[in-house]
Amino acid sequence: MIKLDVWLTFCDGRKFLCGEIVCGVPDSHGRIEGAFRYSPEYLDHPESFPLDPVSLSLKSGVFECPRPSGVFAVFEDSLPDDWGRRLLVRRADLPRGRQTVPDLLNALGGNGMGALSYFQETPGDTEKQYTAIYQLETLLDAAARFEMGETEEDPGLRMLFNAGSSPGGARPKALIADNDNSLLIAKFPSIKDTFSIVPAEAATMSLAQKAGLNIPAFRMISCGSKNVLLVQRFDISEKGGRKHMISMQTLLETEGWYNAGYQDLIKILKKHSSIPEQDIPALFRQMVFNAFIGNTDDHLKNFTMLHDDEKGFFLSPAYDLLPDINNNREHVLYFEHSHYFPGIDSLLAIGKRAGVMRTQKIIDDVIDSITGWKNEFKRFGVPAIEIDRIAPGIERRIG
Repeated sequence: MIKLDVWLTFCDGRKFLCGEIVCGVPDSHGRIEGAFRYSPEYLDHPESFPLDPVSLSLKSGVFECPRPSGVFAVFEDSLPDDWGRRLLVRRADLPRGRQTVPDLLNALGGNGMGALSYFQETPGDTEKQYTAIYQLETLLDAAARFEMGETEEDPGLRMLFNAGSSPGGARPKALIADNDNSLLIAKFPSIKDTFSIVPAEAATMSLAQKAGLNIPAFRMISCGSKNVLLVQRFDISEKGGRKHMISMQTLLETEGWYNAGYQDLIKILKKHSSIPEQDIPALFRQMVFNAFIGNTDDHLKNFTMLHDDEKGFFLSPAYDLLPDINNNREHVLYFEHSHYFPGIDSLLAIGKRAGVMRTQKIIDDVIDSITGWKNEFKRFGVPAIEIDRIAPGIERRIG
């Protein structure tokens, strides 16, 4: 059995014990029985809020977990995906039998994204899981060597295991402290890339910003002969504390393969956002942008809600934006009834049903911002041959 205390970091940096997770050992099918309960002190706290307003309402008693991992999805949101999870396993030296979600949370401790921390005992000072920006080239080299299968540890790989085991996503990345001590996510090229993804993502974020999307601060820098995208962490509060994060996949209670649409995200915002009058138009604008730029990687983990002490729950900035570089054409999320580019009429209908004002103006703004996309991609250094590869799809959609 494993028991983990769950701690919440408020926006002002205060830490508070909000509950506990208890999990058994995996059975012969790999299923784990698990449960969660809020601490009485947290339930009585004037600033308490439900960690998951869908599955973990703010009340006493034991919540039995129906998931095979034994852990509610909001806690698994703290864990990284493929890339960071592999590094976390290496950093904690977890054998195969202990690479379960509860063990990974225990190894993560207080170094995940968002406001939650996990400890078997009273936490001490959390080890800083980020690296100074001047060591970026060392991290970039270590990431490439790790992707190539290098296993013998050296200072560079140890630094990578430390700084790269927290961020989500499947691609190489690490946590970085900028010169002013602000915290960033550094997104690296992969040795498997057949497209200049880092400059393409930077250019797409620039287009999204021009289109009026809420985008975290970012910049692309040269690191040796390669480019690195630096993105401001939006889970860090202005007061130096943390903002709680919960994915739309968790809020929609989806597992594995799912068939969900943008309308489902709108329903979540209507029910749980404290500022739906701002969040729903923002999500609509992001949906329109994804449709025209061809961001087919629009899965539910790429949409997040945040919580802070003043706003309550609200939609996070947009992130992980790329055009359809692999010519997938099919989006993960459907629009009205289709996973393919919906056309303006369908977008207008979705916006109208959601109560979004001036939907045609939003669509026009997005199209206008994307019209000069080739120049923006050139400005960020995407090769002409790669621009030509994705041009037919983008030009067809905005034409």
